[in-house]
Amino acid sequence: MSVHRLAQWTSLAAFVLIVAGGLVTSTGSGLAIPDWPLAYGQLVPPWVGGIRFEYAHRLIAALVALLAVMLVIGLWRTQQHRSVRWFGLFALSGIVLQAVLGGLTVLQELPRSLSIAHACVGSLVFCALASLAYVLSPSWSCPLTGHGDSRLAHLTGATTGLLLLQLFVGAIRRHTGMGLTAHLIGAGLVSVSVVWMAFRVRRQHRRDPVVTRLIVWLVTLWCWQLLLGVVSAWFWPSVFIRTAHQAGGVLLLATSVVLTIRTRHTVGRLAPWLSWRRIATYLELTKPRLTLLAVMTTLVGFLLAADGGLAVTRLVLTLLGTLSVVAGAQALNQYLEREADAKMARTNTRPLPARRLRPEQALTCGVLLAVVGLVSLAVGVNLLTSVLESLALSLYLFVYTPLKSRTALCTLVGAIPGAIPPMAGWAAARNSLDSPAWILGAILFLWQLPHFLALAWLYREDYARADFRFLTSLDPRGASASRQIVLYSIALVPVTLVPTVLGLTGAVYFVGALVLGLVFVGMGWRVALVKSARQARWLFMTSITYLPLLLTLMALDRV
Repeated sequence: MSVHRLAQWTSLAAFVLIVAGGLVTSTGSGLAIPDWPLAYGQLVPPWVGGIRFEYAHRLIAALVALLAVMLVIGLWRTQQHRSVRWFGLFALSGIVLQAVLGGLTVLQELPRSLSIAHACVGSLVFCALASLAYVLSPSWSCPLTGHGDSRLAHLTGATTGLLLLQLFVGAIRRHTGMGLTAHLIGAGLVSVSVVWMAFRVRRQHRRDPVVTRLIVWLVTLWCWQLLLGVVSAWFWPSVFIRTAHQAGGVLLLATSVVLTIRTRHTVGRLAPWLSWRRIATYLELTKPRLTLLAVMTTLVGFLLAADGGLAVTRLVLTLLGTLSVVAGAQALNQYLEREADAKMARTNTRPLPARRLRPEQALTCGVLLAVVGLVSLAVGVNLLTSVLESLALSLYLFVYTPLKSRTALCTLVGAIPGAIPPMAGWAAARNSLDSPAWILGAILFLWQLPHFLALAWLYREDYARADFRFLTSLDPRGASASRQIVLYSIALVPVTLVPTVLGLTGAVYFVGALVLGLVFVGMGWRVALVKSARQARWLFMTSITYLPLLLTLMALDRV
């Protein structure tokens, strides 16, 4: 059997698995078998009631895993392009993750967050396998008429993004009973995008048979989805119609993914889409160090607020949601500041100024990450956490970013979004903002000011070229900046001791925070006295060492 044929059979098996999973959900058979990987302690349980659906789902999953292993072996033996090999391995990794999520879903008695993740990962695995089957098919080698139409490529990518969000919202609705409003809004947006795309293909790509077939199939599936959705929601909500609607949505998404790949394809060039260099470029767009710092402070807030045991699932969802929101915010920040970044030596090698990514790619990436993160927090954690993260996102993008070119007060405003993550972590654990949460926010707020002012002193000439009105740009001698560094570092010391006063941490943290704070103040005084780049660099390095040590002490010495 050829690798292409094997990829087709694996994709088909994955689709059947999705249908079987839809039947399990629609019939309420998720806990018909309460143990995993065995079924009532047996390899083959009694074939009765809901056990039929759940056990069939497991058997098909095992078949998909076996076919995927065979496919990966075939790819590594026959394919020259490393990107194709790694794509197959990526699909197999998704199947393994799907199995783990399925087992945890059963063992933890159908928690909503894991059930939603299980449904979404399964759909994405099918899309990956379908895309791989297309890449291995003869159609991949067919020349693409008018493949330089970047607008169509962007439109197909946007449609795929909307369908991903629609799939996510549908999974949330299916497992939580959420209302129809969000799903209907998504359906309207996708309808506009599909119709617009169909008209563009009809006008400019009529001679490309592959694109024409894909768009016809896409429009047909979308009409079928609308019909099934209306019938299921208002007229005849049967098990099989709901399952058909779910399966149709996955087919629609897979078709859109393949169409997106086709419109961006030039013969023999899969590598630019799937290369590690492209992945690294998108990773750079999210400013990983700042993103991980926000995740770390969120983790500390959650750990300090957790009483009576740690809710691991909620913690994971909180960290992943925060990671997505902050990464999206950083991508959108680079999109908004791409012209200013091009003027500074420190930032002109970033993906947008260096033209390694197009602005619309950064915009799409940022919006998708931010929306997925906020929705995940709202559904999987609680609404308060999502509101806090959306507040941080809005202040960072729409207040702090434009203020940077208008007033030196932007530094104070910019410290607010950075202070919110530990508060969000606290809110995720307790669904409230108690006084310790505000103290954590105050610590992050005060720490950021000397930290950033040291950085601004080091790059004051760069910031002046970009017309950013920081204190160090307006006062090159550094008198104002050094005064504020000393004041804020002194104010930070007593605030860091408050957690012990409130009974949140113990004596070890109190002594450690005091010592760290005094060292920090001493470095700030040195900057004020000498006002040199060397001392500013020492303060900056001290600040990025100070915060992890403080947070580690806080997490380890909680009472």
